[in-house]
Amino acid sequence: MCLATWFSVISAMRLVVLVGLGEPGFDGRLYIEASRVWLTGGDPWNVQLNGTAYAAPPPSLLATAPFVVLPVSIAIGLIVGAGLVGTWWALRRLGIPAWWLVFPPFVDGLWNANPQVLLLPLIVAGSVGGAAATIVKVYAAVPLILLGRLRAVALAAAVIVVTVPVLPWEIYLRRFGEISGRLEAQSQGGMSATTSWALIAIAVLALAVIGRRRAAWLAVPGLWPSTQWYYATLAVPGLTPVAAALMAIPAQGAVVVALVAAAIEVSVPGWMDESWPARPSS
Repeated sequence: MCLATWFSVISAMRLVVLVGLGEPGFDGRLYIEASRVWLTGGDPWNVQLNGTAYAAPPPSLLATAPFVVLPVSIAIGLIVGAGLVGTWWALRRLGIPAWWLVFPPFVDGLWNANPQVLLLPLIVAGSVGGAAATIVKVYAAVPLILLGRLRAVALAAAVIVVTVPVLPWEIYLRRFGEISGRLEAQSQGGMSATTSWALIAIAVLALAVIGRRRAAWLAVPGLWPSTQWYYATLAVPGLTPVAAALMAIPAQGAVVVALVAAAIEVSVPGWMDESWPARPSS
């Protein structure tokens, strides 16, 4: 079975579940509501939708603040549209086939209008885009740092410093343990290696073998705490064939196995074209 078909089957199965859970755009609504509460003087980390609480760091409030003035349906449509068109553009820019749009973590993030779907196109767009990606999700700084894109990191740091007086950092830092614990519970421990020290050691070793260029993209889904499935959208430029198939599976442990598979794939001579997935076969 080719990788495109594998992606399509898993995405279709996931969509059946998501449609049964209700209307699309849940994450987008949560982020926008948190920004609205912050702008009206409230505590954004008290925001909950259907029992799921907002848990992103303060800079993310800036990213969704402009959507507060729009009707929710239009705001969700803009996030989804920007994620879809932007990712299609980023794939073309990277030389990756458009069928990667059915990569299951992307489909999951797109359905939920999670701002995560904006990260790849923003990072690919250049320094300003990379800085914006770091504001949307702070862990976007990880691939930028590992790839040596320090101008983008510096721009993001400048924005964060300048906005310290207006963002609710005091509340976030005071409640950090509570917020982190709640996020860990909501993500059921997360899908990265951080659920155990043994897995962390395996993931770090695998990333070292993979090499900096690919590892830069794989580090966040592999090692960031309380990761969720859609975090893997950030990994696309660094994935290897078997690793891509494994990371498409929404199961704890799949990411670590994918990193090990990627380490093996890049280490075995002739296993794959070094440019993959820039010019992958199905």
